[in-house]
Amino acid sequence: MESAGFLTALGTTCKRYGPGRLPRADRRDVGAGYALASAATGATLLFAAVSWGMHGIGSPVGSDWEFLGTMSLLALPLVVPTSFAAAVLVWRALPADVPHFGAVAGLLSTVGTYLLALGALFAFYAAVVVLEGRFDQILEAVGFVALIGFVAVATTCWLTIPVGIVSGVVHERVTR
Repeated sequence: MESAGFLTALGTTCKRYGPGRLPRADRRDVGAGYALASAATGATLLFAAVSWGMHGIGSPVGSDWEFLGTMSLLALPLVVPTSFAAAVLVWRALPADVPHFGAVAGLLSTVGTYLLALGALFAFYAAVVVLEGRFDQILEAVGFVALIGFVAVATTCWLTIPVGIVSGVVHERVTR
C-alpha cells in the first residue's frame, strides 16, 4: 500500500529528526504532545504561507488573506502549547482499545487545541475585563472569542484536521 510506505517514511524521519530527544519524549502521551505541537507549528506556518501567497496573487476568493496570515503567526505562541496540552490529555484519557487510535486521537487533539486556545483567550480577555472593573463587557468577551473561534475553524480546518489525523497516525506508528 503506497500510503503505508509514505507514513512509514514520515515516521522514520520524525523519529530521526523530530522532537524525540526532548524531556520525557519516550512517554507515549508526552511524545504525542511534542508530535502534535510540531504538527501545529507546521500547519500554522503553512497556513500563513498559503494566506500570503493568496494575497500576493490577488486571489478572487473573498478574504483578507494578508490579515489571516498575520493573525495565524500571532496565534502561534498560543496554538503550540495548547496543542501540546490537548494531545497529552487526549493520549492519557482515550482508551487504548479505540479502533484507529492514532487517527481518532489526532482528530480529538486538533479539536482540543481549538477549544483550549479559545478558552485561554477567553480567560485572558475576562481577566482584563475583571481587572478593569468593566463587568458589563463579559458578554462582549464571549462574543469576541466565539467570533475568533468561528473564523479560526472556518479558515483553517481544511488544513488542521488532516494534519492532526496524520500526525496522530504517524505518532502511533513510531511508538509501536
